[in-house]
Amino acid sequence: MTAAARNPLAILSREDCKVQSLTVSDQHATLLLTSRTDEKAPDDGDEISATTDDQNTTTKTTQSLLKLTIVPFHKQLLGSNPVLSQEDIEKGQLAERNCLRHDPSASDKILSFLKQYTFQLSSDSGEEYSYYTASPEKGKSDPKDNEDMLSGIGKFDVELISPATPNQISRAMPSLGHVLIEETPKMYFECTKPYIQTIVDSGSLSWIKNLVEVKKEKERLLLNHDDFIINIDTKWRSHPPPLTTPREEWMNHPSTVDLYCLGICKQSGITCLRDLTSEHIPMLKGMMKEGLAAIKSIYGVDHDQIRVFIHYQPQFVSLMFKFLSVLLIDAQFIVLTSLRLSHACTNSIISMSILRGWRMKLAAQWREVIWFRM
Repeated sequence: MTAAARNPLAILSREDCKVQSLTVSDQHATLLLTSRTDEKAPDDGDEISATTDDQNTTTKTTQSLLKLTIVPFHKQLLGSNPVLSQEDIEKGQLAERNCLRHDPSASDKILSFLKQYTFQLSSDSGEEYSYYTASPEKGKSDPKDNEDMLSGIGKFDVELISPATPNQISRAMPSLGHVLIEETPKMYFECTKPYIQTIVDSGSLSWIKNLVEVKKEKERLLLNHDDFIINIDTKWRSHPPPLTTPREEWMNHPSTVDLYCLGICKQSGITCLRDLTSEHIPMLKGMMKEGLAAIKSIYGVDHDQIRVFIHYQPQFVSLMFKFLSVLLIDAQFIVLTSLRLSHACTNSIISMSILRGWRMKLAAQWREVIWFRM
């Protein structure tokens, strides 16, 4: 799919585009977009295809995720076409038995609202991920059309995942509960490692390769080392626009209270914490030391104001360091919750220094979310 076809407005403007609400809060909303496109040549992927009368044309049903950073007065509208009722979510009912029917009228109202915006590309991974700033387009707002909900329209940030895989859609669905799992080395080798390998073999991680080779998102790059890179994480939504804001203005910027940076290992074959050995200690120490130094020189944030950790299991099967402001940890419960699944980098390095074959001997814990599945 070309960058132009991946633009949110292009998808929203398709005649048969349908919108359903996945998760909505006072500050964020995730929407599922379903639409069909006619293409001349068949394409591999997760889209559903059907051959039309023209033998050279295929009709594809594509699903995309549109993630918006919003303000409270949009919540009612953007949440008006849910896939699950709130009662089902609270009771933890099986999603397969309680999926709400698509409401065409609610979908049309959401589409009408979103099509009043222009979407300016701010960053593009080169794969399915792209990021935009949505601004209201003058002259498009109809005062008679849902006036109470459309009042006070302003800018917001947008993340588009298109086309979205079934796994990406599943992760964005409302959660039906959580369980804590303690993974033994035996469980890792028999269950987790084969699953990780299927993701590696699928070729869905090419966007990470583009990042570490500095082919994409150059504006977010803070440090390019022989062994790793340090980037601005896309979750740092309050960061000044990297493409348009001079770097000297990043120093002591008010948004550093939300500091969220990412260190990515360049060495292939390191998918998670379990793959690390004592041979990797110099690289790990370097990533932590150089990452903290880069953040200090660019943003003026001292190392004692930053928590550095590794998620297990990672959302993406590649070893990544997270650099988070301690203020963010205290202020946001969702981040605090995620830290229960994390391992402090200093502790991990000490463990590898003491225990030979430590990954074979230690159990690991993480929280498993029971996701809604289509």
